[in-house]
Amino acid sequence: MKRPEIVAPGGSYEKAMIAARMWADAVYVWVPFLSLRMRQNKIRNFDELKKTIDDLHKLNVKAYLTINIFPRNIDIKVLESVIKEIEQLGMDGVIFSDPGVFTTLKKYLWDSVRYHLSTQTNTLNWMAVKFWHDLGIDRVVVARELSIDEIKEIKANVPEVEIEAFVHGAMCMTYSGRCLLGEYFSWRDGNKGECSHVCRYKFNVYLEEEKRPGKFFKVEEDETGSFLLSSKDLCTIEHGEELLAIDAWKIEWRSKSEFYVGSVVKAYAHLRDCLVEGKEADREILDLVYHIPHRQYWDGFLFNDIRTAPESEEDAQKNLVQTTTKTEAGPLQEEKTYIWTTTDEVVEKDWVKYFKISPKNNIFVGDEYEVLDNTWKFKTIKIKAILWEQADDVEKLTCNMKKAYIAADDLNEWNVLVKATNN
Repeated sequence: MKRPEIVAPGGSYEKAMIAARMWADAVYVWVPFLSLRMRQNKIRNFDELKKTIDDLHKLNVKAYLTINIFPRNIDIKVLESVIKEIEQLGMDGVIFSDPGVFTTLKKYLWDSVRYHLSTQTNTLNWMAVKFWHDLGIDRVVVARELSIDEIKEIKANVPEVEIEAFVHGAMCMTYSGRCLLGEYFSWRDGNKGECSHVCRYKFNVYLEEEKRPGKFFKVEEDETGSFLLSSKDLCTIEHGEELLAIDAWKIEWRSKSEFYVGSVVKAYAHLRDCLVEGKEADREILDLVYHIPHRQYWDGFLFNDIRTAPESEEDAQKNLVQTTTKTEAGPLQEEKTYIWTTTDEVVEKDWVKYFKISPKNNIFVGDEYEVLDNTWKFKTIKIKAILWEQADDVEKLTCNMKKAYIAADDLNEWNVLVKATNN
């Protein structure tokens, strides 16, 4: 049985390393100036990008570069200069969406580089997949609007092409993510990497009946207001074997925390491994996707036909009960508060190892935390000592303190520290 590839988001160096440690097979990282979600990416320059790719390779994880904006004429010179820069980076593949970008990539990059067609191209049928394959494409990230049966049909007709599909993350209310709302509302073009998530804004919506001009009736979804354009989040963790029809499982959301990325990658990698090896999945590991902040989950167009979509939220809930253990939206903040991630930068003092950390919350000596690492389950640690650049021993770290180090038994590099919110 073929083992699907887990393709994880690497919105920063730390997120890329966490994804790799949590058993992702590949990580997609941005290229400066040429990637969607440009504003959310924390890899600032080509030196940082090179280090990220090299360190992923040390962990036997592939690195895919995203060059998936839709450039206009004014962007062409920048496009060519950036592509010349990435030639020396040693990436394993390039994700693109624009035919002109593809032509430029072929002009400057080596022959062995793999080309992946972005979902932004909204590829919907096997003839389009074959067209792109004949031009030299190795993998197609199909449109989010396809069903699992349509993906199977594409694979049956063009078996030589790898098919990648999103299995988890945010969904866009526009067709395959081609959105103009941000450019209209905030002068930020979502098709050039500057999505401002206008669809998540709170809108006041009113109806006017034609025979009662001037009388407006406010439309509200709930007591917090109207979010009519805001889609649910995609989650397919409950579908198991059906996902094996997809060659690569893509996880969305480069802008989320290391805790989010690590939890989701771990859950889907565990599901994949259990399916391939014929083992029963551990429910506790699969349920990691429910501990992170999320909107109400939906299993997307992969397992739903828009023509038979439920007419009411109540009907939608009835459908969800059949496929998931939880039907409600997740917490706006984590059930387990994210503290930060230890890195591979270590110092020793008095034969004790201290791991570098830049905390998002206060940390005290004696505090207990849960740790997410690549052994799958949470484990509990207790902070034994703290070092800071300004003093050898301190009792407390505050939010975002730099050059801080912590020591604890059973703590290792690239561990995600969390604490139950009610603690």
